[in-house]
Amino acid sequence: SGLRRRAAFGHLHGLRLAGLVALALLLPLNAASAERRVALVLGNSQYQHAPPLTNPVRDAEAVAGRLKTLGFDVVSGFDLTKLQTQARIAQFAKQVRGADIALFFYAGHGLQVSGRNYLLPVDAALEDETSLDFEAVSVDFILRQMSRETSIRLVFLDACRDNPLADVLAKSAGVKGASSGLAEIPIENGGAGTLVAFAASPNQLAYDGSGEPSPF
Repeated sequence: SGLRRRAAFGHLHGLRLAGLVALALLLPLNAASAERRVALVLGNSQYQHAPPLTNPVRDAEAVAGRLKTLGFDVVSGFDLTKLQTQARIAQFAKQVRGADIALFFYAGHGLQVSGRNYLLPVDAALEDETSLDFEAVSVDFILRQMSRETSIRLVFLDACRDNPLADVLAKSAGVKGASSGLAEIPIENGGAGTLVAFAASPNQLAYDGSGEPSPF
């Protein structure tokens, strides 16, 4: 396909319904295709140390269901702790190796610190910068798992919501460069054949929305 022939993909920002539109246009399902497609879908709403979010789990469940109809083997998890998240990522890392298409969708709280993006499990408290290593999940870490002998990598991050835990790091813990808006991911971090779509432009906030599902 044309998607496969490209050497690299640009970053997409502020796309509404980015996941479904991209999948519908770029990944037509062909019953005769031998492509192996593997996805990791995570959604967190019920945070223990931050106000709950309305839509992330709903969105992630909807995306997981749609991906299954598109021929993906889906590893999914909803309202996961850090340990549970690590277990899902480990399962995904084993299944995705050598896949033709690797996809990651995340909805929930996220933040950046000095240009590095992190996703937050429901038990993250983030009392200081050290907490990032033990309580948060680095986006770069997930990208590494997706890049093992895979041809195409698609990443959709709906994780730019107004996040009080980022304020805790920035104010109470004095961590410089902490922000709810995610940082742009250099294309070389994902490798050729990678597309990354955010729910908002770099350093900007996206919102959960008042309806079902979220705007993204």
